[in-house]
Amino acid sequence: MRLSLEWLEQHAPTGMAADEAATTLTMAGLEVEETEESDLGPVLNIKVTPNRGDCLSVIGLAREMAAAARKPFIDVAAAATPDGGEAGDLVQVTIEAPDLCPRYAARVVRNVTIGASPEWMRRRLVAAGMRPINSVVDITNYVMLELGQPLHAFDLPLLRGAAIRVRRSKPGEAITTLDGAERPLAEGLLIIADDERPVAVAGVMGGADTEIGPRTTTILLESAHFDRKAVRRSSKALGLQTEASYRFERIVDPAGVVRALNRACDLIADLGAGTPVDGVVDVYPGAVPVRTVTLRLARVSQMLGFDLSADEVQKSLQALGFDVTECEGEALAVQTPSWRPDVVREIDLIEEVGRVVGYGRMPEKLPSGATTQGGDSDLGRQMTLAREVLVGAGLTEVVGHSLVAATPLDDDGGERVAIRTALSSELSGLRRSLLPGLADVLARSVRRGQPQVALFEVARVFHEAPGGHTETLSVGALLHGAPSTDAWRAADRPAPADYYTVAGLAQALCAAFKTEPPVMRRASDARFHPGRSAEIVVGGEVIGVAGELHPAVAADLDLRERAVALELSLADLVAAGRRTMGFVEPSAFPGVTRDLAPRIASDTPHEAVRQAALDAAPETLEGLALTDVYSGPNLPAGARSLTLSFTFRALDRTLTDDEVETAMAAIRAALERECGATFVA
Repeated sequence: MRLSLEWLEQHAPTGMAADEAATTLTMAGLEVEETEESDLGPVLNIKVTPNRGDCLSVIGLAREMAAAARKPFIDVAAAATPDGGEAGDLVQVTIEAPDLCPRYAARVVRNVTIGASPEWMRRRLVAAGMRPINSVVDITNYVMLELGQPLHAFDLPLLRGAAIRVRRSKPGEAITTLDGAERPLAEGLLIIADDERPVAVAGVMGGADTEIGPRTTTILLESAHFDRKAVRRSSKALGLQTEASYRFERIVDPAGVVRALNRACDLIADLGAGTPVDGVVDVYPGAVPVRTVTLRLARVSQMLGFDLSADEVQKSLQALGFDVTECEGEALAVQTPSWRPDVVREIDLIEEVGRVVGYGRMPEKLPSGATTQGGDSDLGRQMTLAREVLVGAGLTEVVGHSLVAATPLDDDGGERVAIRTALSSELSGLRRSLLPGLADVLARSVRRGQPQVALFEVARVFHEAPGGHTETLSVGALLHGAPSTDAWRAADRPAPADYYTVAGLAQALCAAFKTEPPVMRRASDARFHPGRSAEIVVGGEVIGVAGELHPAVAADLDLRERAVALELSLADLVAAGRRTMGFVEPSAFPGVTRDLAPRIASDTPHEAVRQAALDAAPETLEGLALTDVYSGPNLPAGARSLTLSFTFRALDRTLTDDEVETAMAAIRAALERECGATFVA
């Protein structure tokens, strides 16, 4: 906001030079960006923060400067006028959208003479960056700058029905604004209308149909309080920002609506621009309640870092317009003024006191207080553990972009979270899987002559969900080629990474997080090879997938050798570990080991064999391991032999041979029944 120091000094007679005034306002939180010269002397260009709309006025800034300089503040005087009166007989005001317009007031002026405003007023307007137009318009702009309340003047005979209706716009309505542009109105914008049509966009700009001109003799002056969100919505929809909308979008004092009207009518009468009619039409369906905040004096001193007396705190707040009274317990009851809705808490009042007494009084000292010992979060420790396992296995961590294009490597678990304003197709949505990002790094590495790649990432993936989206932590790994090709003899070269490589990584992760041993179950994921991939099952829950990429996917990536991948949910991995985590006292008694070698069909999954054995085993079964798989001569076609090793142990006794043989018989019978197993006598 640009304001002449001469005008400011009229209400805050501090006698300061321009640089001193600029420093004082800046230290009070109102940054003066530059000082210019004009016909009225120095002009301050002041940056006002969005929460201080009250300072977009002369009296607001003068109050701040007078308080900071400890000088008296001289307010603007305006003659009062009764509600209703003759004005109430001449115009009817109806608020149909009280949620967007809590207050609307109007006064009528007769015998209007449209001419030039006086020289002193024009100079002040020019210094503030506004163009003088005519006496009536200049007065409304002058009062807006002086009190912060935008006003608008209608040619009253042009208002059809002599009515003002504050309402939302209807479909198909349009208005020609004062700048001459015809603007269609989106449905639901806050407008001022007469009995037939829109005549102004509330808080933004008036309409050309009711504009005052040389032939205007009677005007209706509008002063209102509009919802700042509604004004901003209209301003953005029409692409139109004005001095009025700039103020309404921040804050306009609802208690100053009628005062601004009266001040404008006083100036009109004093300057001979018209004769104000007695009375004001003031429609105020919902008055803003007074807010009272309790301020503890001890808290003021504690937060500012130095002692302040109750008298100094009270005078500091009163200088800013707060009503202060003492209450019990070394505290003050502070009523916030209507122009300061940003002050709602005790800490806000303490900041006000600090601004007035001066931040320079705060002592320079090192901060002190209780601190807590630093450390990683639980989530951070989980991510670190997963990284350590994979780095220890020889993989390299990468950090991929969370925005990716749709690819065949996306999982099929729900809808993709799309970006409405994506900059390109490559950044069109949030990733559902870590594999597309890893595959992109792999493909670029292979193209640049680095076919031996072993990568991993621990990061978030995203899925659409009702009412928004979900974010989960995932662990992904992608390997291609042999770990090393340094050996010159073919017999010494390690084999390329395969299904068993990533299955081993899954087992290592499960061991690190102390889950049950994972079960690898045939997968049906379209991204993976149908016969060389498996779901990772822990405790009956699927937590991920591992295996060789589908040949079609590998072909799209132009890979020379097979690529294998792993992806699992870190949250599910942690949860599985917590389910099994706990202390079990080891048995002091010896264990007993027995082996079975069932012959089963080659297409029977090992998981089915394992589950059938576990279901039939007693509680004394401590461990079950697959130690050998044989297929070939001496077996029927389509059959294979599995060697299963069972360990039994009791916590309270040594098991007898009869107990163990009974358990093995039950397991043998279950395998025959459930899996069609046969045994060699």
